[in-house]
Amino acid sequence: MNNLPNGNEEISLIKFLAKYQYLKTSDVPYFFNSKKYYRRRITTLIEKKIIKRSNSTLTLASQGKQYIKKVLNLDYNKLNRNPTYVQRLLYISNLAAYYQNNPTVTFIPSFDLKNREILTITSRRYIGILDINGIKYLTYHISKLHDNKYIASVIFDIQKEKEFKNFIVLVDDLSKINLQDFTFGYNQVLIIKDTEENREKLKYLNSVNWPSIIKKEYKEPYISTYNFCEYMDKRNEYITYFYFIDTEKINRILMFLRENKNKHIDIICTKQLKAILQQLIPRAQYNVLDIEKFIDRKRNIYYE
Repeated sequence: MNNLPNGNEEISLIKFLAKYQYLKTSDVPYFFNSKKYYRRRITTLIEKKIIKRSNSTLTLASQGKQYIKKVLNLDYNKLNRNPTYVQRLLYISNLAAYYQNNPTVTFIPSFDLKNREILTITSRRYIGILDINGIKYLTYHISKLHDNKYIASVIFDIQKEKEFKNFIVLVDDLSKINLQDFTFGYNQVLIIKDTEENREKLKYLNSVNWPSIIKKEYKEPYISTYNFCEYMDKRNEYITYFYFIDTEKINRILMFLRENKNKHIDIICTKQLKAILQQLIPRAQYNVLDIEKFIDRKRNIYYE
């Protein structure tokens, strides 16, 4: 039939729209291997009434809905037209498109968490789960448009969470938040500026070969029994590392240093992170490295 999509890439796009409702046109390249002809293919899908475009956003059209139901035997989510919620859906869609078919990252949107679905619409602020190498992070987003009231609601949302112990907060503008407000006593709370560079780095969050770094940089290191650092060495040095800002680890380090005025800690991080961490932990010694050189990009999936 002439009105059917052409190939797996177009089918993948249509199935995505059936699930996520909206897709920005700027996110379309994530679905096509060839960046040269995808615009022509989108135009053809619009002409076939499989998808439709409104300004810079794509949604399913009449033939697309029929294809989903009658050919693929699947359901599609009806469009939510609430302006505030549409912005949320567009961000979720953007994140899902970025990580689709990625071998180390799986994104599970909030509306797929069946036991929480109503809460995410009415009060909960998380946008979904980022599963990175088998470790699940409840994920939030704070945009440039969000006010202090919204930020406070994110903090309250994380405070009352019972199931998850690892969190990611994607932030458009780090200056909008006070990092010290994001300490709750969990395992990790990663505050990450939402840039394409950091989204790429997130793929390897749990693939850094830290033992190799420690062995290279320190003499006779051994695993620490403390919760604020991962290693110690024969010189009684406390050694830890950061790949992103982790407010929980920062708080644990500060508590230790306050109670142990004569102790020192080494922090391994990048030059960019040092500029931030040094303001928060001025007493630490910093070992600046190019951590990207120590990423095992073929690392097997690790499970909690």
